[in-house]
Amino acid sequence: MRHYTVYLIEEEFANHFFGREVKLFQLFQEFMRTSPEQPEFIHLKKQITYITRQIPKDYIDDMISSSLNGRYNYAYSQNRHHIESESMQGGAILETGDRSVTVTSEGSFDMEVIFFEVLRKADSCFLAMDFEEKRHGWLKPIKERKFV
Repeated sequence: MRHYTVYLIEEEFANHFFGREVKLFQLFQEFMRTSPEQPEFIHLKKQITYITRQIPKDYIDDMISSSLNGRYNYAYSQNRHHIESESMQGGAILETGDRSVTVTSEGSFDMEVIFFEVLRKADSCFLAMDFEEKRHGWLKPIKERKFV
């Protein structure tokens, strides 16, 4: 089973950290490992809040529903989007939060990609992270500007 946490990064930070996503990943990873009782927790939480944007939940939910509603293997209930593979060999669940989106999937990687495709159309600054497998990346990579 794969578990991704997806954050919407402020555009100025997304541009600055493009190509250096590992720094953001390390910040989020440290935050995940820190318990609320530790003094650095509040400092890390403030940093995370500063560099992330609030998730437009209704907009994201509407985009996912309208993009996937015609598929017989898509369902929405209890604030969860669920899609199952046509062969019933895997699936994915997406839940929207205030500052993050969680995607849990198993089976083919195609399952989470379906959700990621919808998210990348919604905004170009989504950063997905799999803390267990230590993987991370932009859902829609930012094109580098070339100055003459």
